[in-house]
Amino acid sequence: MADRSTNLLIGVNLKMYMGKAQTLSWIDSVIAGIGDVSGKKIDYFLLPSAPLISDSISKTSGTQLKIGAQNISSEDSGSLTGEISPQLLKEIGCVYALIGHHERRSLFGESDEIISQKIQASLQNRLIPILCIGEISTDVSVAKVELKHQIRAALENVQTGESLVIAYEPTWAIGAENPASDSHINAMCLVIREEMVKLKIENFRLLYGGSAGKGLFEKIAPTCDGLFLGRRAHDPLSFLTIVQECKSIREATN
Repeated sequence: MADRSTNLLIGVNLKMYMGKAQTLSWIDSVIAGIGDVSGKKIDYFLLPSAPLISDSISKTSGTQLKIGAQNISSEDSGSLTGEISPQLLKEIGCVYALIGHHERRSLFGESDEIISQKIQASLQNRLIPILCIGEISTDVSVAKVELKHQIRAALENVQTGESLVIAYEPTWAIGAENPASDSHINAMCLVIREEMVKLKIENFRLLYGGSAGKGLFEKIAPTCDGLFLGRRAHDPLSFLTIVQECKSIREATN
């Protein structure tokens, strides 16, 4: 079950939706709002488009909002045109690295081996990896097998004390009108936690994504440590509403 002593974590993946002005305006609005809403009980991250990472880091310096990259290379440097160095990301102040998103797997052919290598590259450069996992099948028994395989393939070489984030997104819920049912999410999150215990990885937080939004966290709070948001957080006021909701739920259960 979710550890009530651990801060909640709420993240937003902008993918390739916002330009510079809109991204920086979003950051300004959110920074102005989260201090009043949540105090120190919630941690936050934003994954902007790669060209805006540096500007976003400058904007968020000294605030609760931390910046991550939507993708990294498995190598620190080399003849790798167009790739993003995890070493350089750490140097400029990046905190998180998203790895294994379904779009990277399906559109860009990222294999289990590549994802495992990127996890190691992230950890070696002291970036916190956000490992995305999610089943293709809607059959529960098949889904469990898929999730266990993805976890093992990505994390089998991770040391016990390493800090990381798991973002669980059923692939069939990404971009859908509604998220997966709360019973499905809770069941799958328990499977994920059981697998992490088997790997002896304790220092992690488990988020749910896949059309996550307002009204969901109350139903999955027993098994989740927060939310991984997409388009439903593009409006800063909607994002802050979700934050307030999550804070209230956590306070009511502590």
